[in-house]
Amino acid sequence: MADIFHSDRKYIYFLSGFFVLWIILFEFILPPNQILPRPSIAVVSIISLFRDYQFLINMLSSISAIYFSFIVAGLFLFIFRRYLINNKNLFGYLAFSLKWISGIIPGILMGLFLIFWFPDSEFIKYVFIFFTCFTYLVNKLENELKKVNSEFIDAAVSLGGGKDFISDKVCWKVVEPALAESLTALHFYLWSMLIVFEMIKGGSGLGTVLRTAILYKDLAGLFSSIIIICLIIFVGATVIKYFRNKFFFWSFD
Repeated sequence: MADIFHSDRKYIYFLSGFFVLWIILFEFILPPNQILPRPSIAVVSIISLFRDYQFLINMLSSISAIYFSFIVAGLFLFIFRRYLINNKNLFGYLAFSLKWISGIIPGILMGLFLIFWFPDSEFIKYVFIFFTCFTYLVNKLENELKKVNSEFIDAAVSLGGGKDFISDKVCWKVVEPALAESLTALHFYLWSMLIVFEMIKGGSGLGTVLRTAILYKDLAGLFSSIIIICLIIFVGATVIKYFRNKFFFWSFD
């Protein structure tokens, strides 16, 4: 865990510098404005977020949608890895067809259809994030499979390895580190998509909090919400990096 914080030290320095400048400029030097709120007002607005915006419920709604869907999509990829690696089967065709469609139609446009079809469903954002995550991972898997050294496969075949053995013990093990490496970028992408989805759809979620703050021109509430969201994303990314470094540390380069 210490190594992770060491690798993120430059971001911590940047954020620390930003907060110092923000406090000095906007609390003591600049007059009240519509660019950034005073730090003292932003701190007070955090209490208002939890009281007036139901921030805790909305935060838990977004966090559960992201991480539940994230974990389920990863489990699906792992469970059906043989069918995806040996893609000449019904599941493989369906998965790669879904990936092909997502390459033509931007994900948020698919999200608009889901909002139109299921306007009152809170569960639909779990479906949206799941398919966004799964198609991303399938696309990454397909790209990484193209890089698998054919010598590894030939060696496994010469030792009597069957199709399932090659899929599980050769191809999958080779691509696992790259898949794990991509999870940090995927994590940020999912948060971006979810917030936009929630801002459009309404209902519960942090996107709804941001939309409400914008509608009411609540600069302090908007700023405080964004800071908290960034902290949540940072903590999530740090945990992902920790598990990636702990369990997917090998390389075949």
